[in-house]
Amino acid sequence: MQRLTGRVVLITGATSGIGRAAALLFAEEGASVVLGARRRAEGEALVAEIERLGGRAVFRGTDVRRRDDADALVALAISSFGRLDVAFNNAGVEAVGPIVDVTDDAYDRVFDTNVRGVVHSVRAQVPAMREAGGVIVLTSSTAGSRGFAQASLYTASKHAVEGLGRALALELAPHGIRVNVVAPGPTDTEMLDRFTGGNPGVLAARVPLGRAATAIEVARAAVWLATAEAAFVSGVVLPVNGGLTAA
Repeated sequence: MQRLTGRVVLITGATSGIGRAAALLFAEEGASVVLGARRRAEGEALVAEIERLGGRAVFRGTDVRRRDDADALVALAISSFGRLDVAFNNAGVEAVGPIVDVTDDAYDRVFDTNVRGVVHSVRAQVPAMREAGGVIVLTSSTAGSRGFAQASLYTASKHAVEGLGRALALELAPHGIRVNVVAPGPTDTEMLDRFTGGNPGVLAARVPLGRAATAIEVARAAVWLATAEAAFVSGVVLPVNGGLTAA
């Protein structure tokens, strides 16, 4: 059963990892998908793949650090499909290293993408959802609720994302807009490879279920939050981490 037939879903960070898996899953669930990411060739290839599978998709090169790009991606959803029902604000970057080595450029890169990018995106999305309601899902991390040595910038940015998600759930509830956060643990993506210096097993070994998540396992959580099955779920940070935060 396609649970999102007729819905229009916008995804940032859509060309790799969790975002790419989510794009394919949302399309499989019957949604029309609007894809935003910086990598144009990968975005256009993903559109073609979704269309080959019988879905509908459009792509726009998008840097969420730029408010104009966030606005333009919502405008693309409206011009292409007439509405916006779901936004999966998934774009994010990592930074690793001791605090004494943090540069201003690294700080700007992480916070401008992970936090400012969410703010830009939500400010563009909310007006398109006010009349009919909608769903906003943010991507955090286990680092959004725990401290991680050697990853202070990333950890702080994801704490901010979770705070934004909770505050927005309260602010937007009167407009019929649900807001939730997906918080993955170690996930088998390019980012995990970069984060661990090519040794993802270091973090995967800490997971009680004994492995990293796959991107599609995290994407399924985001998709579920967008369906009617989660109609009374809002303001939640949903861990998808194999029990990593159970203790």
